[in-house]
Amino acid sequence: MITLLADLTPLVLGALFVWWGGGGLLSRLDPHRVETSALNHLVRDVRLTTIALRVAAVATWIVGVGLLAAPTAAQPAVGSALIGIGLTTYVGYAMVTELEPTAWRTYVRAGLVGAGGLLATGATSPWWTTVADRPGASLAVVAIAAGVLLGLSTYRRPRPQLRLAGGASRVDSADHDRLHRIAG
Repeated sequence: MITLLADLTPLVLGALFVWWGGGGLLSRLDPHRVETSALNHLVRDVRLTTIALRVAAVATWIVGVGLLAAPTAAQPAVGSALIGIGLTTYVGYAMVTELEPTAWRTYVRAGLVGAGGLLATGATSPWWTTVADRPGASLAVVAIAAGVLLGLSTYRRPRPQLRLAGGASRVDSADHDRLHRIAG
């Protein structure tokens, strides 16, 4: 079972890192968010912090591609472990200093990424061979891993909105519930 996990971890982490790195490269970095980040608190220069975030995105993307293309190579696996350790350290710093609002899920996800990187160093066969040899078990492992990572994700779902009479403006459902409690 550990061999199965180790062989499939590069697939899961590789896909995650390509997603994160690509998102970091293609997204527009809001200068205000960069300025108020815990990283900028350490660097103390918005321009350099922005560059550091872009370099981290490139490194994450490269490690992700390495994990997907060469899953048994030690370098991408060690790189993913270092990314996980770095994320855990950064998120821990942000939580302790309260410089950024950070959910506990983010800390746990970062720790799992680091642990996954360490597990990936034990991959003995490429993930595509493992998937071909044991498709059912591979699908289950990847689905569970993806579910855990998505469950620990901090993406916010948009709140449903209700139209006010006349349709001129909107009120989200949380505001509607508060108004209802006050009026009721």
